[in-house]
Amino acid sequence: MIVVSNSGPIISFARASSLDILRQVLKEIIIPSAVYEDIVLQGGIKPGAIEIKNATWVKRETIRNISQVNQLPPSLGLGEREAIILAEELKAFLLIDDRLARKEAEKRVIVCFGSLRVLKEAKEKMLIEKIRPIGDELRRTGLRIKNALYQKFLQEIGE
Repeated sequence: MIVVSNSGPIISFARASSLDILRQVLKEIIIPSAVYEDIVLQGGIKPGAIEIKNATWVKRETIRNISQVNQLPPSLGLGEREAIILAEELKAFLLIDDRLARKEAEKRVIVCFGSLRVLKEAKEKMLIEKIRPIGDELRRTGLRIKNALYQKFLQEIGE
């Protein structure tokens, strides 16, 4: 499974000191240049900046058709737009939490998933015992998920 990610999930897992969960569940992720620049170059002291710069499991790819990026709504961040186009070019899954960016990707028939699915897979693979503590930490450190959606998710997985 090829997975492209935008900045949001990577930064969220880094802030929650859970970047290793991403690595264990996904094995490898591909990020476009704008995401690399956002996390590593502009990020400087952002959580995950050093880890992503040195990570062998995070691959940086250049988009072939940059004009497609400019055709997406400018209300989306550059990293989100590049991640959508890169996922399309690579016929990859897209790890993205932003609702509006996800809707744009789905219009292009890109299969999307978010941080909660990563946690669910981590539990299914027995990498973690419980989702709630990590999910709560992701939310506490900045992951924006509506409370109703989060509570429904926890209920569905039996936590």
